Amino acid sequence: MGTKKPSSYQSPIARIFDKFSQQRDVSLIYGEPISFENKKVLPVAKINYIVGGGGGYSGETGGSSVAQGEGGGGRIFVKPLGVYEIDAEKVKFRPIIDFKFTLTLVAVSTLGLVWLLKKAR
Repeated sequence: MGTKKPSSYQSPIARIFDKFSQQRDVSLIYGEPISFENKKVLPVAKINYIVGGGGGYSGETGGSSVAQGEGGGGRIFVKPLGVYEIDAEKVKFRPIIDFKFTLTLVAVSTLGLVWLLKKAR
């Protein structure tokens, strides 16, 4: 029996995992600084990601569908938080206002006030 040649097969899913594992530094979350006038602006975001996958390679020759198979999926969630403004004198964080939260807070407060006014009558 002859020996099998090593495979040069590279899974597309492996490339995705490699990208996330190699870019686990601040640029994945903070982005690149933006120069503006005499300042640098550094965007800040919260990133959550979940990925998973699996696959296999049988080592059979030919292009048959039984020779390889894989699958995967994932979810990436990015929430902007604000920016850091950096100049020669100071560093200042400017948060992004969450409009959904603000609108919810105003709505709940208004409903609570209406309920109290009705109860006071």
